[in-house]
Amino acid sequence: MSRCALVLALLCALGACGKRKDPPPTTTLAITIVDAANPKTPIGARVLLFDAQSQPVRIGTIDLYGKRQGAAACAIAPGVVGSWDGLIVADGTAEVPVGVDSCNPSPAIPYGKYKVWAWRGIEYEKWEGEVDLSPGRGKVQLAISLERAWTPHGTLAADLHVHAHASNDSRMPNPQRVVAQCAAGIQVVALTDHNHNGDLDPEITALGLDDRIASIAGNELTSNAQHINAYPVPLDRNLPRGGGPPEHEIIDAHVSKVFEIAHAMKTNPIVQVNHPRFRVGSLYDSVGWNGTSWPPPFPLNFDAVEVLAGYSAFNVPGDRRMDDGVRDLYTLVDHGHLVTAVANSDTHDMNWVLDGTARTYVYVDDPRTNPFDEDAFIAAIRARRTVATTGPWLDVEAASKEGATPTVGPGGSLVPDDGGVWLDITLAQTQWVHVEKIRITVGGASGPELVQTIEVPQNVRTHHWAGRVPVGNTDTWIGVTADGDTAMPLEFTGTYQKDKWNRAGVTPFALISPILVDVDRDGKWKRGDAEMSLR
Repeated sequence: MSRCALVLALLCALGACGKRKDPPPTTTLAITIVDAANPKTPIGARVLLFDAQSQPVRIGTIDLYGKRQGAAACAIAPGVVGSWDGLIVADGTAEVPVGVDSCNPSPAIPYGKYKVWAWRGIEYEKWEGEVDLSPGRGKVQLAISLERAWTPHGTLAADLHVHAHASNDSRMPNPQRVVAQCAAGIQVVALTDHNHNGDLDPEITALGLDDRIASIAGNELTSNAQHINAYPVPLDRNLPRGGGPPEHEIIDAHVSKVFEIAHAMKTNPIVQVNHPRFRVGSLYDSVGWNGTSWPPPFPLNFDAVEVLAGYSAFNVPGDRRMDDGVRDLYTLVDHGHLVTAVANSDTHDMNWVLDGTARTYVYVDDPRTNPFDEDAFIAAIRARRTVATTGPWLDVEAASKEGATPTVGPGGSLVPDDGGVWLDITLAQTQWVHVEKIRITVGGASGPELVQTIEVPQNVRTHHWAGRVPVGNTDTWIGVTADGDTAMPLEFTGTYQKDKWNRAGVTPFALISPILVDVDRDGKWKRGDAEMSLR
């Protein structure tokens, strides 16, 4: 071997052979995203480019179980993630390089002309446009103005069950989880890695997003029979698993033992049953409960239940999973066990179930994230002041009689004047969500009774209904749901339903935590096992 060849071989061995430094980009995509009604303040969103063949531009690779993107998304710019489902922009501004090797193994965004979609969770309409990112165009401005379809006044949008890299079935970097949650319009996130206490506070602060999103420390206590969330949990970053309970005490634990471990935490956490109809690691399925028999074969000492969970957020013929979840909730309430209805994504990755696909709106007195009143937020969940949804919004108010000012919302209580309750219901949805019916259910003499079905006209963004609902002669409750069987676009919800089950996708559903009705006007609510004073 010649001396020159030997030197070349050594350079190759050191990694200096065959590499070239890419020239700087001659085109940069400068994105600004705003609310059309408040154009001075940028907001986070997702931006998806489609090439000349109408194919989405995929960034990074699929690296988890052959179908999921975990750690292979790209931190393509400050506060911006390039993912399998497009650009994820945390704060509404981005400068993204085009045509260079910004995300191995190839350019994240090749030079070219693209169609563009942009959206922000479930409250905004889809924006469509075009952008020319051909070589040599310099800084190309893409101004996106999103139209808000509805506003959940007085609430914080929460995703109270998400995973990142501390979970054994996720590779998501914590900062990317924050960016994705923020872009979905989530304002409160509970990090609930498997058997690991953790939060996202350091990442939120490092990204400068404290004014947009707050974090609660959580843990998904994961046994073979069930998955139970606890939040807030005590957190010590210097201890294994963040100071969480030893994993070996949980994995094979009896159902009642897992509840005991959660309740023993000094932070007095919300104890939440996760995805009870997921079929695997799901409480109701594991113990064989049919959703109506009483008493159920499991402890009842929990505060909340995921009626809508990202991986089972569908109603299809022969498997109406969300209807089953509502039936289960109503059975609990009808027997006097008041638990809070929540919806969470349970997202583990970047593409299968998108952040905020299922979410909980929590009514609070101070809907700010900086400062964030965690105690008041947790108290509101305990008080069942929630709307759970995968897409539509339900604004439900109740009054003692027609003409009275509606003052009672989800989780509240009231005294009827004339044997009936006056309900005022407004359904709101984007144009890509299609609700078909609103259903009103009341606790009857022999169990939950569907008393009213309201057909929702096609292609409407809002629908209003008001009317009297009979409530009988004994203390009862009123539940309201809204749903449709037309799946929402996979680009907005994730591809799990299609990849795993060959289904169309997540279907729209919303429900309120039931309203209690003190029919006999004695200041107490008596039903099933419950006898509680009402304010």
